[in-house]
Amino acid sequence: MAATRCLVLLFFSLSVAVNTEVDLQKRIIGGHQCERQYHIKLRAVVAGKSSSLCGGSLISDRWILTAAHCLKPGGIIFANVSMHQGAPQQEVQITAKPEIYSDNNNNNNNNTVRDHDIMLLQLPSTSEVPPIALPDCGNRPERVEIAGYGATTGQAHGKRKPGESPALHCADIEIVDCKELSDILQKEFPAAYQVKKYQHWFCGQTPGIDICRGDSGGGAVHNDKIYGVISFLGNPDFVCRAPAAFMDLCDPEYAAWIRKTIKAL
Repeated sequence: MAATRCLVLLFFSLSVAVNTEVDLQKRIIGGHQCERQYHIKLRAVVAGKSSSLCGGSLISDRWILTAAHCLKPGGIIFANVSMHQGAPQQEVQITAKPEIYSDNNNNNNNNTVRDHDIMLLQLPSTSEVPPIALPDCGNRPERVEIAGYGATTGQAHGKRKPGESPALHCADIEIVDCKELSDILQKEFPAAYQVKKYQHWFCGQTPGIDICRGDSGGGAVHNDKIYGVISFLGNPDFVCRAPAAFMDLCDPEYAAWIRKTIKAL
């Protein structure tokens, strides 16, 4: 049986609130080679060794928007970015403290801080590369384009296969109801559900399209605007079995936090 063509994306579930890590892998299937100058390849280094690959999106001349689970405990993040349009990419270390959105859980007077899977990284110097625009939330799209640098093949019978592509690949995915994915999390990944249920995400699913290791944190875009950040999906073993989830940038709390943070520089 022919190997499934795919683009692999990274996912290590952020679970600071429960102090555990849930690996719900994801991969883009049916992608095509593309260009996104604002797309940033991120690399996490822990104890001197590369531990993971992620994606991110340049949303201003100094700020990268990505998934919070791309930050590893004790790790350092490096970003592959062009300092100006047309220049070759160079890897720079993120030295400023990452900004992660959090809120307070006031249920049962617990009042604990809860981190969400959305993060802003500040570049050490400005980039002249045109950033991706923030969303037009009064005109939400019915589909978005996702992208990543993961592997472009899967194993036989739909099994997931890790890897990395030298070229960026993109694919369009339809926005769907999240009930199916929510039910999967509750039944098969209850620890992850306890973390994810208070976060704000939308879902995408299209026959032949899926996401996996390599590009968590990449943008879900439409008409040159970013509407979501790739976060997680429900089936860790097989491609195209469940919807993918994207952090919803039209959520009022996330939108206000992003604008406030990038203007605070």
